[in-house]
Amino acid sequence: MTALFTAAELKSVLNHPHVRILDASYNQPPAAEGIPGAVDFDIDDIANKGAPFAHTVPTAEVFAAKVGALGISNEDLVVIYDRKGLSMAAARAWWMFRLFGHENVRVLDGGLPAWIAAGFATAEKTATPKPAVFTAKMNNALFRQVEQVAGNLLRKEFSLIDARDAQRFEAGHIPDSFNIPYATLITAADSLKPRAELEKAFAGAHIAPQKKITCSCGSGVTACVLALALFELGNKDAAVYDGSWTEWSSLPVLPKMTGVRAS
Repeated sequence: MTALFTAAELKSVLNHPHVRILDASYNQPPAAEGIPGAVDFDIDDIANKGAPFAHTVPTAEVFAAKVGALGISNEDLVVIYDRKGLSMAAARAWWMFRLFGHENVRVLDGGLPAWIAAGFATAEKTATPKPAVFTAKMNNALFRQVEQVAGNLLRKEFSLIDARDAQRFEAGHIPDSFNIPYATLITAADSLKPRAELEKAFAGAHIAPQKKITCSCGSGVTACVLALALFELGNKDAAVYDGSWTEWSSLPVLPKMTGVRAS
């Protein structure tokens, strides 16, 4: 099973009554046009706004209400894209749907540029979707909190991979974590790299993709690109540390490392 959709695959189901399309672009100006029928998915709005860190995962009840307001039900296939390409927030939205029990979700590989390159038209996005009923139940296997990551320093129950670039990783990271910058998993056309290249990236970091893995980054967004890549390699249970380095570095009691990992 793949988590990705090509532009042609999306075009073939575009008018199906149970297909919902989300624009999960992040840190970009609003856009009135996109893939026909799309609505906006804002990771900073569909979040726990009372949390001390940005885009923290909300409760299942909040997620269900927000997603239902976007016109999405549990019967729908959800296809998510980013206006820049694969990018990062599309993967975060994909992971969030899976976190709350909805596995019928895909990421448009190459995002809006791939759609346009295939010769498909854009249109005005749906401003006021018809509300639907969505039921959410959190899958805790895909979610890690700071206490679990800290406890893993002793228990060694999972491998921790950091998706930040090498410079940021070397400036400070969680002890025992490996570094696979998310950008190294994406092609120049902003699509996910082929399977063989993904396998090579994980092998280069001495990580077997089928192991028990938790993905981290700066604030829990680009970590989801690692989770997406691992899904494509057959690991459906890769978790994400939601607070990531932003949370970890803010807590003086927790140990930090600098430099390159020596293994």
